[in-house]
Amino acid sequence: MDLPVRVNGKARIDYTQDTLFGPMAKHVECQVSLQQQPGWTVLKVFQPLPDDLHAAHTVVFALEGRRTSAIVKDRQRLSDHSLRLELETQ
Repeated sequence: MDLPVRVNGKARIDYTQDTLFGPMAKHVECQVSLQQQPGWTVLKVFQPLPDDLHAAHTVVFALEGRRTSAIVKDRQRLSDHSLRLELETQ
């Protein structure tokens, strides 16, 4: 059994949202915690974060010199006001 890999740090997150006028690209820099295990990835984004990040459909984030592209499969606002994104990496 592989143990999850956890990385913490500041990441630039580029994300897209589907709108009536087509996809809208945005970006933000936030403190994050990334947990990876074969088959899934969880990105926890800490405050302050933009009000619309929870509506992102795709994300590309750079953390520790690595860029990762992913589709957001599930999202959850947590009691500490952070955002938990379950991702399918591309």
